[in-house]
Amino acid sequence: MNPKKNDRYTAAIAGVTQQDVNAFGALHGTTGRTHTDPEYAQQHFGGVIVQGALVMAPVMDLCDRILGEAWYQNSEIETKFVAFTRLGDVVTVTLDVQESSPTLLQLSYACTLPDGKVVQAGTITHRPD
Repeated sequence: MNPKKNDRYTAAIAGVTQQDVNAFGALHGTTGRTHTDPEYAQQHFGGVIVQGALVMAPVMDLCDRILGEAWYQNSEIETKFVAFTRLGDVVTVTLDVQESSPTLLQLSYACTLPDGKVVQAGTITHRPD
């Protein structure tokens, strides 16, 4: 793809299950009780909290789709986790091209719930070779 300024890309992560959270936690070492112990999480946080990195997976997929192999070189992500994502939440990722030149690709993204609440937001910078 050849992203241009003001292009927009979207993706979604369907409702995550406890099994998804547990498998992701085992793979990434994020097995804290807030993620893997529903009873504890309910008592202390109102329910299981999905790992932020799992919610970011569609962001990474979009970057791969846009940039291909180039995505894995000379790219940086800055993200803010601004709200919890719960089991079953559907999260939509919107990625907007802020700047596109031969020397710089600047993207902004937001992960939102169906009610419009932002759960993650950030920027992605890619500097081609």
